[in-house]
Amino acid sequence: MMKFLFTFLLSIPLLAQRPYYAQFRYFHLETDNEKALPDYAANALGAEVGYTKNIGKRLQLDLSGSLSTSFLNSSNLASSRYEIGLFDQANPTNLDFLTRIEKASLTYQNKKIKVKLGRQVLNTPFINPQDGRMRPSAEGGIYAELGPLSVGYLYEMAPRGTMGWSPVAESIGYYPVGVAYDGKKSTYAGHLTSAGIMMAALDQKWKGISFKFHDLFIENILQSALISAEFTKPIQGGKWVNGMQFIKQHSLSDNQYTEKNTHASVISLKTGLEFKRWNGSLNFTNISAEGRYLMPREWGKDPFYTFMPRERNEGMGDVKAYVAKFSYTFPNWKMKINPSVGYFDLPSVSNFSLNKYGMPSYTQLNLEVLIDASKITKGLDFQFLLATKTNQGDTMENAKYIQNKVNMNSWNFVVNYRL
Repeated sequence: MMKFLFTFLLSIPLLAQRPYYAQFRYFHLETDNEKALPDYAANALGAEVGYTKNIGKRLQLDLSGSLSTSFLNSSNLASSRYEIGLFDQANPTNLDFLTRIEKASLTYQNKKIKVKLGRQVLNTPFINPQDGRMRPSAEGGIYAELGPLSVGYLYEMAPRGTMGWSPVAESIGYYPVGVAYDGKKSTYAGHLTSAGIMMAALDQKWKGISFKFHDLFIENILQSALISAEFTKPIQGGKWVNGMQFIKQHSLSDNQYTEKNTHASVISLKTGLEFKRWNGSLNFTNISAEGRYLMPREWGKDPFYTFMPRERNEGMGDVKAYVAKFSYTFPNWKMKINPSVGYFDLPSVSNFSLNKYGMPSYTQLNLEVLIDASKITKGLDFQFLLATKTNQGDTMENAKYIQNKVNMNSWNFVVNYRL
């Protein structure tokens, strides 16, 4: 802790000068499980310090690194689900002084094309920052945007909650691996091989409808394709918003992460209203019973309209999810509240082929509060999230299907300060 504070104090004069930048974050995360099961709590303090430099008219260099530390934590963090993600999931005892190279990229841009080479943070349906801990997930590779078309190749990953960079295949398995299709613990971590990730995306508009296509090819492991269409119609004082997503994926090899010739299909729907101060939506997702929907959790959150922070439906098949979301902005207070509620109908925890993580059906209630405190200090904001999950399925009277999954509360308080 003292090392971190010393480094922070030394950095303040430097960060006051351009082209340097920084973001500081404090994160309190706490899990309350039902009686007789352990609870967890953790506090983390960290920063990302970066340097951006234009080289001529078309090139830009971006370098950054992060450091963080912990204090006042539970002694049992190694068995936590959420709290350990604030630190190093690859080394749960490593809590005191954590460092990681975040970005090291060179960007070329003109009026028609933008190409970024090196370590960067992408935001796509399948690979995204999932910035719900201290630092986001990041990727190493080349990514090019040519108008409506984007293409990329990735060769290394730095998953959220880890301190190092790994080849694509080795990055799968830092998070809990669940069970294989036969119910035995999965053993794919450290045993997968892949030449990397190839990705392509296309965005087009036609007669007021926005179409998007994304394809992700993980060589020797998995291919996933997403097609989405969103339609917006103006109404008095606001707009009516509708969306549809369809995902199709198939395995490329036989290993404990995927089985050969397995498939999965997903459809996700949204309809809602958006106004100046408030918006609301009704959302539905169906994952087919033909197989598990798979996407490494180390790389990003679920792309579905029904996604709610602090749970995912990845690793599941035969899923029906119903979620209502609402948001209201208080402009005078610069505060936004985002309540949401969902019911998730999942296969039995004993159906190993369609329930990788042994998650029972559940209801979830989230309350998120976002406060822009820039009137106090420019660049300051606060975030609060309470996620409550309640069991709605058969846990077979086994604590492993309850602990950190259902009948629990997740309390989150975050302070961000950007220079």
